[in-house]
Amino acid sequence: AFSLINIVGLAIGLACFILIAVFVYDELNYDTYAAHAKNIYRVQINVTGNGDVAVYPNVDFAVGEGMKNAFPEIKNFTRLNRASDFVKYKDTQFKENNLAFADPNFLQFFSIPLVEGNPAEALVQPNSVVISKALAKKYFGDADPVGKTLVVGLRNAVYKITGIFDKIPDNSHFHFEAILSKTTFRIAHPTWSNIGDFTYLELNEHADAKKLQAKFPQLVAKYVVPEVQHDMGVSLAEAQKSVSTFVFTLQLLTEIHLYSHTKYEIEPNGDIQYVYIFSALALFILLLACVNFTNLSIARSVKRAKEVGVRKAMGSARFQLVKQFLSESVLMSFCAMLLALVLIVVLLPFFNQLASKQLSFDHLLNYKFILAMLLLVFMVGIVAGIYPSFFLSSFNPIKVLKGSIGTGKNQSLLRSSLIVFQFFVSTALICSTIIVYQQLNYMQNKKLGYDKEQVLFLPD
Repeated sequence: AFSLINIVGLAIGLACFILIAVFVYDELNYDTYAAHAKNIYRVQINVTGNGDVAVYPNVDFAVGEGMKNAFPEIKNFTRLNRASDFVKYKDTQFKENNLAFADPNFLQFFSIPLVEGNPAEALVQPNSVVISKALAKKYFGDADPVGKTLVVGLRNAVYKITGIFDKIPDNSHFHFEAILSKTTFRIAHPTWSNIGDFTYLELNEHADAKKLQAKFPQLVAKYVVPEVQHDMGVSLAEAQKSVSTFVFTLQLLTEIHLYSHTKYEIEPNGDIQYVYIFSALALFILLLACVNFTNLSIARSVKRAKEVGVRKAMGSARFQLVKQFLSESVLMSFCAMLLALVLIVVLLPFFNQLASKQLSFDHLLNYKFILAMLLLVFMVGIVAGIYPSFFLSSFNPIKVLKGSIGTGKNQSLLRSSLIVFQFFVSTALICSTIIVYQQLNYMQNKKLGYDKEQVLFLPD
């Protein structure tokens, strides 16, 4: 019964810790699937006005190519526009909200493979499109869609399907079901001073992004100021003054999801603060499980006192007893880990629904995770068993065999402190959960002052 209680308690703590750790790992690895992710940056605009800084993650059409031509540090660039429109094939028509127009090199730039078609050529020709397997199934069933056409938009633009991709990785800051060729549209006079395109730059291996960003003001002076002067019909001095707070900046691709919070993002992003909070929560839960393990082991020490006394009387050294008890602790930790993995398999679908993730058990079946779990089992076993091991091995064999076990004030104080800590953390987590639940319930059920049933919103 003791082993069952201890193993189940530790398993629940390990399962919670692992689930949260996988969530945190997924958040920290957004957009890392791109082969050159560490060298890819998104161009943004910071505009200061009325005491506030407005950040736009999309820039004008000419910016990407203009920057590449101006600075040798830039190896490549690509552009992206999100869109939503009606898509039709024969009598099948749906409103698709996850469409995008992209440059011909988009698929290669972000290392998005095609299951059919050539990534280097799929978006080169005007009116070409690559679609996801899910979209292909939706419109064509089991038939091969490559070479067939889709009608997009109210103007009935015809796009030829030149490739199929499986799907955009889940941990990406954008997800699209169809990517249409940006070469379909010809812009006679590309400009610099507006917004519209999500523009990404790939820098050379040893390029310094901060030094490159420091050179951007010369592009503002060369291109943006003349445009503003022409469009507004003002003097050069007035144009320079109006764009004095117009600043191009760079945002590392792998930091977009957690650090970029503009209202113009392609999709809602995460927040690094949540990563910190959940990381701390995972550590507290794991520590709580270890403390619980330690308290139960100490509580059982009376029943093992005679065992220690007999072993010492038979010649066992204290180091041998410590090694024995630590081995038992690590073995119980390993059993708890096996049970924790079973709990994870059962709880993962519910966790995905709660966290809005698409995590699978496959995330856990790699050598890095297995090594991390083995290390975790060992560390948890040592941390949870270190004090009980030294405590049990410190018993005086003569006193133990006589039936009197002495525990000093320091030992009693430590055990009391562990119990207080355990109840404090448990109470804090329970209270926090209740408060968050009540707040969410209030937000969802607060009367808005009107009957929202049967009310439709029709976008433009």
